[in-house]
Amino acid sequence: MKIWNYYLIVILSISCFLDAYMIHQNEITREWERENLDAFDEMIMSWNAIRPDSGRYLFYASVKTEEWSPSLLYASWGSEGQQSFLNKSDFVRIYQDAIEILDGRKATGFRIKIITEGNASLDQIYHLHVYTNSDKELSPKKTVKCKSFISLDVPGISQMTLSHIRNVDLCSPTSTTAVIRYLGNNHNIDPLIFAFQAWDSGFDIFGNWVFNIAQASAELGRLWNCWVERLCSFDDIYLKLQQEIPVIVSLRGPLPGSALPYAKGHLMAVVGYDPGRQKVICMDPAFPSHKETRVEYAFSEFVDAWSRRGNVAYIFNSSITSTLKKG
Repeated sequence: MKIWNYYLIVILSISCFLDAYMIHQNEITREWERENLDAFDEMIMSWNAIRPDSGRYLFYASVKTEEWSPSLLYASWGSEGQQSFLNKSDFVRIYQDAIEILDGRKATGFRIKIITEGNASLDQIYHLHVYTNSDKELSPKKTVKCKSFISLDVPGISQMTLSHIRNVDLCSPTSTTAVIRYLGNNHNIDPLIFAFQAWDSGFDIFGNWVFNIAQASAELGRLWNCWVERLCSFDDIYLKLQQEIPVIVSLRGPLPGSALPYAKGHLMAVVGYDPGRQKVICMDPAFPSHKETRVEYAFSEFVDAWSRRGNVAYIFNSSITSTLKKG
């Protein structure tokens, strides 16, 4: 994959735009279909919406290979919580965050259907985002074009200080709370309440990527687009940092200098980069105090740990403008 070395800024009045990996839609209908896409074997859907005061949204997905797959339930999200699923047809599997195309097949289209129940309304959904990927095992580059020092003043939050019996599992909601406090200039957002609103009752986990990003959007409102994707390189993170926007990443240890082994995966916020010392500056919530969460990791070791989780990132983007990336 190659990243174009220039970026186009467009107003989001364009209803839908497509690049090699992301499609963003802000004219929401009950069914959304796209065909003739670059072949892919994985898909992740994110949504930005107001959580209904009663009722829920049911998100279904199907993909097209030589034929359309059955429509499978991807997620339920509403006033009573959220749930992801394990659903499988002959050649498609939905598991938590991801839709996977099986048996060596590739898909070239998708169809999303939204069912509303109770007081949930399509008017309360303002963006849908679909990521498709055929190279999820590709490791990011070990070089970086970043030249300037950047360090964002993202508040540190230690998940270990939270009064929760499973605080060791709260890396994703804690990292996301820190970022949305920074972006929304609102330090009253409670990471424990956020964790409850991101908790996946289907698998009893707090680290479901799409539920964390959905709750982030619900907190930030229409001023921000929020989605999940797999990035191509650290350059993509650096470009967001240049816009004064942190990026949350998923990684797996070992990571020298980390608070824990992170053997099963961990999420933290990237808040800066020191090119002179080749250090990635992070807000890592696994450390025992708020002050200790601001840490630096060697660039190559960080990239190794990030690549073990397929370069997953939570992306935050102003809804006034949007950046188109070409693959």
